[in-house]
Order: sequence, then C-alpha cells, then structure tokens
Amino acid sequence: MATSLDSFNDLKELGIDCEDNDSLTDTFNKAANHLQNLLPNVDNHTLLSLYGYYKQGLQGSCNTPKPSWYDMKAKSKWEAWNKLGDMPQNEAKQIYIQTIKNLDPSFNVTEKESWVSVSVPQNPETFKETKEKTLVDFVKEGNYLQVAKLLPISKDLINKLDEEGLGLIHWAADRGSVDILEVLFKCGADVNLQDSDGQTALHYASSCGHLECIKVLLTCNARQDIVDAEGLSPEDVASDDAVKELLVNFK
Repeated sequence: MATSLDSFNDLKELGIDCEDNDSLTDTFNKAANHLQNLLPNVDNHTLLSLYGYYKQGLQGSCNTPKPSWYDMKAKSKWEAWNKLGDMPQNEAKQIYIQTIKNLDPSFNVTEKESWVSVSVPQNPETFKETKEKTLVDFVKEGNYLQVAKLLPISKDLINKLDEEGLGLIHWAADRGSVDILEVLFKCGADVNLQDSDGQTALHYASSCGHLECIKVLLTCNARQDIVDAEGLSPEDVASDDAVKELLVNFK
C-alpha cells in the first residue's frame, strides 16, 4: 500500500535496551539497529513490512485500535502489523533478520564475536550483479537506460503485478521516477493499473508527494475517482496541501 514518506524513527525502539538477551533476540536487536544505516536506500513498501515484523517480534499480535482513516502513516503501519495475525514472535524475529540480510548481505553476526559486521552502507539494489537484475530491479533503482533497453522486449511485464502485488508503474511512481513513467506509457503501460490493494500509480505519487510524477500521470489521463480497497482516492491519501491543490486544479 502506498504511504507518505516516513523516517520510521520508531523502529529505533528496539535495541540495546531490550532485556531479553537470548541469541535470537540479540541478533534481532542488532538487525533493527543496522536498519538505521540502510534507511535512505530502502523503499517504503519494504519498511512497512519490516515495521510489522518488528512490532510482532517485540510485542506479539497487534493489540492497538486501528488509527483514524485520515492518519495514513499510522494506519499503514497498523495494517502492516495487524495482518501478521497470530504469527509467533520468534518467527517474526527470524523473518525480520532475514529481510535485513537480504537488503545488506554484509550484515553478519559471527558466533565468536556475536556482533554485527557493518560495511559502508550501499544501495540494496546494487548487491546484485547487473546481469542478474530484472526489469523490476532497474525500475526500483531508477535506471532509465536499462529500463528503456528492456521494455521493448519485455512487453508482457508492463502491466503485470509482481510478487509484492505492484506493477512497474507503481514502483516508478513510488520512487518518483518521472522519466521511467514516461517511457512506460510510450510502451503501453496502463495509467490506471491497480495494485493488489486497489491503488493506482496516482495513489502512490500522491501519498509520497511526487508532484512531477502526479503531473505526468494526470496528463496521461490518470483517473482521480478510483478508490482502493479501503475506499480511499488519490486525494484522500495526499501527503500535503500542495498535492491536494494540484489534484483539484487538474479536475
């Protein structure tokens, strides 16, 4: 689900102050601390998933009321946690740790030192060799040249949702990649394609505050009346007044 930009500073709640010092929790703590080094390079969709596993690992099943619909940040976080249901805390901790390892293979806790080996933070998308990357990878990292090169021979993927329930157009809008949005449209991307939560690229661009992307989407006839699974329109999830004003002026 699209959500406005968030520093996720509350992920720092989990750390050295935790009283449980068993091996799994110790690694869990270090993984949570290490995430702070990766924040600039991790997309909001992944951060929300991590938030859910973090809260589940720390507190167990979601035990707080659902936030008001207009507090999109809090609502998105609550949903990421609540959807885990009765998942055991240790399982949530293991998934959290593995996700951090996937984001940064340099993260490692040795049995001898029981400490985190940290390299200089890198963009997670660069850990793959170029030849191993997919079209989705290139869209995520904003690599316009590779996207433009692969699109003509990957037309079957242009309007297909990936395993995370997003299409290429959603990733481009989430990252604020105007040039990639434009080339996607030239190759036949559906401007009103909905993700697994019913959100369009306009929902993503609006909630993330990417004004230039919004302009491109609206110029390409993006519909503002499409609502997601929660009944919210792009204007409902707008990150600020500037976005709302832009949407209203295009109506």
